[in-house]
Amino acid sequence: MLLVVGLVAVAAAVALWWPRTSAQVQKAPATVVAPASCGDAEAYDRVELTIGDRTHTAKLDGCGHQQDEVVEVVVPADTEGEFTVQAAASTPEGMPFDVRLTTLLLCLSGLAGGLYAYLLTRRSQATAAAGAA
Repeated sequence: MLLVVGLVAVAAAVALWWPRTSAQVQKAPATVVAPASCGDAEAYDRVELTIGDRTHTAKLDGCGHQQDEVVEVVVPADTEGEFTVQAAASTPEGMPFDVRLTTLLLCLSGLAGGLYAYLLTRRSQATAAAGAA
């Protein structure tokens, strides 16, 4: 029984610890064409990027870049009309470490509680059997 609980705990740890990537995102290099001062309330640099065979101009969710600086950006699914891109370095790649750790510890504590309940039940059955004899 302990072997089964241990194997389930290891399987749960591997399943939760294994790094997962979020939905596939399209990244592209973008060139800053109009930098913005970071002191403004609407401080968005303007960038130019090529998606497929079309060149687009978009707002970069950031400021303070230099003219003609190349920044790798994450391209949204809808690129029709005006759209905003984010710097690829500022977007998460998968589930954050603290979320995975919290989930792992919750799973392990549930397994430990289940094992403890099983042991208490087994002990009470052994006591009842000894009392009947």
